[in-house]
Amino acid sequence: MKWPLTGGVPSEMSLKEDHAVERIYVAGYQDGSVRIWDATFPILMPMFVLDAKVPDVILDGANASVSSLAFCSLNMTFAVGTTSGLVRMYKLQENSGDSSFHFVSGSKQEVHAVHHGRGFHCNIAFMASNSPVRSLRFTSSGEALAVGYQNGQVAMFDASQLSVMFSVDCTSGTNSPVVSVSNYSIGASAAKAGPPQKEIATSAKFPTDVVLSLSKDARLTVVDSTSGLIINSLLLDEKQSSALLMYVIIDGASDEEQAQLPEDKLPCQSQTGKEEHVLDQKQVHGAETNKKNASLHPQSGGSDSLLLVCFEDVVLLFSLASMIQGSNKHLHKTKLTKKCCWSAIFKNKDDKACGLILFYQTGIIELRSLPSLDILAESSLMELLRWSYKTGMGKTMSSSNGQIALVNGSEFAIISLIDSENDFRDSRIIAMPS
Repeated sequence: MKWPLTGGVPSEMSLKEDHAVERIYVAGYQDGSVRIWDATFPILMPMFVLDAKVPDVILDGANASVSSLAFCSLNMTFAVGTTSGLVRMYKLQENSGDSSFHFVSGSKQEVHAVHHGRGFHCNIAFMASNSPVRSLRFTSSGEALAVGYQNGQVAMFDASQLSVMFSVDCTSGTNSPVVSVSNYSIGASAAKAGPPQKEIATSAKFPTDVVLSLSKDARLTVVDSTSGLIINSLLLDEKQSSALLMYVIIDGASDEEQAQLPEDKLPCQSQTGKEEHVLDQKQVHGAETNKKNASLHPQSGGSDSLLLVCFEDVVLLFSLASMIQGSNKHLHKTKLTKKCCWSAIFKNKDDKACGLILFYQTGIIELRSLPSLDILAESSLMELLRWSYKTGMGKTMSSSNGQIALVNGSEFAIISLIDSENDFRDSRIIAMPS
């Protein structure tokens, strides 16, 4: 078996020579641990457990519930945020015997020599706030991590320098929870962009890299990712107080890869049921959709980055360059007729963002086009899984490559929007451990 991550002790069920891991599923637990499954097939096979404890080191809040996860494939690092405010990092490389563990806070740094067995182990822990972690996002290099907290704070951790770069209030004193953070490189994106984006890239007024913070009360804050200086802070919509998520779309590609994952207890291997359904397709005229899409881009021939923001009852699309300069004028606004509780970006085979998945409190699931936000398809939990919507269900949902994972009581399900040779075409329900 060619396991894509180095180190660790694989499950006996996944040791067959002809089995290659094509997909993994990762989840955080209420005891602070993280578990990884082989999700190549609908029957999930447990592979690894990342323990919350560090041998011979007492960490306050180490066993607190996992509230956010992020993964950087570039340097094979997992970041685990908890309800205690602690952020742990794991290098997914096997390390046995003696090693160093670093604890970093705003005022001090501790180094501990630890002895442990084989497998993956926590090598760094950061603490910048005792407020629950709501969102985590690695920079493109994987060396730094942006963190959003329940109390409205945003921090940046440098794993290579073992330091808290900054911690700043991004809510203008309202303490509204941060629901989403994202890192954006102005310089790297300017080459393919139109005049507005090139203007801010060449201006000494704006930094090369920024952190975008979205709070629940619809406030977007642009922060210098090096100094922590707030560049701009603006309300996207004064009538909104229910922001869910935001997505940066650069040249058609989304930054959603490190999106949050479920925190509740998740599946074992037994498959108890199988329901085969596909989303009901609605008639969409391609020429009209393409025309609408083209009208949302500048006429310069460049491809400026977009910011998509989802609220409970509206979806807004902005020019990111204009927002960084302080404008909250949207390019497109779509009012939703039902209350939305979760969303995700849908990508095509070229890894380009081509659709938006919306999940409503009624149990309806919609697929909309980007950037025009026309409805392409819709279905429901009842039709796909014979499930009814339950309050808080959106908190246990995650999505990747058009596949939605969700939890309902003692069951775990995967719904796929993809119709291709190596992907699911149906909905599968898997029993969860008691």
